Amino acid sequence: MPDPTRRLPNDSDPLFLTEAGIETTLMYKKGWELRHFCLFELLKDDRFVDDLIAYHRGLIEVAQEFGVGHLLDGVHYRSSPDWGTLLGMFPAELEDLTLKGLDIYAELSREYASEAAPIPVGCCIGPRGDAYDAGLSMSADEAEEYHSIQIATAKNGGADFVSALTFNHVDEAIGVVRAAKAAGVPIIMSFSLNSDAVLKTGPTLGDAISAVEEATGAAPAFYMINCNHPVDFEPALEVTGPWMKRLRGIRPNASSLDHGILCKLGHLEEGDPVELGQQMGDVVRRFPHINVTGGCCGTDAPHLQEVARQVLAVKRSAADTGH
Repeated sequence: MPDPTRRLPNDSDPLFLTEAGIETTLMYKKGWELRHFCLFELLKDDRFVDDLIAYHRGLIEVAQEFGVGHLLDGVHYRSSPDWGTLLGMFPAELEDLTLKGLDIYAELSREYASEAAPIPVGCCIGPRGDAYDAGLSMSADEAEEYHSIQIATAKNGGADFVSALTFNHVDEAIGVVRAAKAAGVPIIMSFSLNSDAVLKTGPTLGDAISAVEEATGAAPAFYMINCNHPVDFEPALEVTGPWMKRLRGIRPNASSLDHGILCKLGHLEEGDPVELGQQMGDVVRRFPHINVTGGCCGTDAPHLQEVARQVLAVKRSAADTGH
């Protein structure tokens, strides 16, 4: 029987929170240097493990404060073969570090999770290339073969789900979803948009979701947007269609600066947490089926606190008025 303390979000849940800007927080607030933006490599350092656990505790405690679920992942974004090779790792070391991260997350889930506030353990998957450079493309078959390696490790490590984040190539998205489906692991598929409210490779959000749905038999658990500020993604929500009901999660950036720039500034752009909460509340007012949110670049616990507070206020107001 599935563990109810580690279940994924469903339609009746008022809210699930996610992690926030894990790389930007640990880089700029804790001083960690990330080679090739690869956070998982630092799992070899016990001091980093302590900072990682403290970071996640802060976010989990926000979810606990509001009595909502929390999707626990983040450290594995680039723990896939090409990035491991770039760091000089053998496949066995890459696998060991991926499993170590999952063990840390499983322990946190055991400590905090309950049936009322579940904490499923996940392994996030980034694109094979740089998410902020549209240059690397591959067929869906190539993507399925490539990403199946990380997904197999996640499954062996007991992950409840995988989350594919900041994807820009539709064929790669189809491939990673097929790999998860073949492995029997639930997948959350998340796209990233540019300032024109389309994927960097050109398709609209609706077209990208529809293409993945058709090619995979609607295999993802649900879809998300991540690594965009509301001023960037809002225009993509103006043209709706059947795909919109499958968009259940949004993880916004703290700042409207281009997401590629945010990771290279040399300092943290935290924006205004209260304003971000208001913006996310406005989104959920228009699209009440959205019930998964958190943050991405520049966000931390204060942003999640404001987002949770204002999104839940919108949902409770709608329930009270019957809308």
